Amino acid sequence: MARALLPISTNLPPDLLAEIEGARDTLAASKASSTQKAYASDWERFCAFCDARNVEALPAHPDIVALFAHVEAQAGIAPVTIGRRVAAINHHHKEAGMASPSARDAAGVVAQMMAGVRRKYARKKEQKAPAEAEVLSAMLATIEGSGLRATRDRAILAIGMAGAFRRSEIASMHLTELRFEVSGVRIRIPRSKGDQDAEGQEIAIPEGRFIRPVRLLCDWLEAADLTGPDPETGKPRVGPVFRRLTRSDALTESPITDKTVARLVKSCASAAGLDPALFSGHSLRAGFLTEAASMRANLFKMKDHSRHKSLDTVAGYVRDAAIFDDHAGEKFL
Repeated sequence: MARALLPISTNLPPDLLAEIEGARDTLAASKASSTQKAYASDWERFCAFCDARNVEALPAHPDIVALFAHVEAQAGIAPVTIGRRVAAINHHHKEAGMASPSARDAAGVVAQMMAGVRRKYARKKEQKAPAEAEVLSAMLATIEGSGLRATRDRAILAIGMAGAFRRSEIASMHLTELRFEVSGVRIRIPRSKGDQDAEGQEIAIPEGRFIRPVRLLCDWLEAADLTGPDPETGKPRVGPVFRRLTRSDALTESPITDKTVARLVKSCASAAGLDPALFSGHSLRAGFLTEAASMRANLFKMKDHSRHKSLDTVAGYVRDAAIFDDHAGEKFL
């Protein structure tokens, strides 16, 4: 936390101390909780590095930060992770009211080291296989039975792909965010990776004729008795859409986690005779975009549905789907 928000005396009035604590919470919200956790872990790692070499971590000399980046790269840490760790080091200096190592790096050694790390240890971005319509249908077919778990898991896969959802969005989906209509369902996403200011986004999922994601979602809600008003209050139901089940398949009030989605995708891929190592929770999101691109869907509609900030990522799916169309060498190869 910035030094300006630290109390200058422990004898301040309780009301003022409460305001200071509130300011700390608000300032902490400037970064996502996942970023805060990653920064804390990165800082601990840097402190351990400094302790082992008997040098100061706070304030850290720019040369030590550059050496840290070099050692991390040699240990096989991805350049993008090292970049985040350097950012975490700078962040913790600012929290302590000190100039960051990068700000004090007149010779630019940290920036040069990071450029070298990215060039020397560059990694090809690993792309997981998309669960497009045919693959998703094969996965769904592996889930047999009409019990709670089977009904829930079919709905997770179908809605996850149909909504181009991130696995964290599936896990955090709430009943109050669903609005059913004749044509399908509207789902509001109050906050996501591309919407850090929590303005909220709404997408529509049609009933469909093949995968029928809305029907599978309704099957789950009915099986879990999550439709209609709450019998005790008479008010609309609240709580997570997709809930954790016990080993005996009893329903709980707790939401599933993003890891539940990832494990489900991998297990169904394996059951369908596919290599589970090629699939992840992201395969559902990528599957929608891949299938939409192959069907020549409108690029802007795809971007709106997947909630990407830029067209560039979405355009990549379209370029891949159309890579052989109107090929430059078609007339002479």
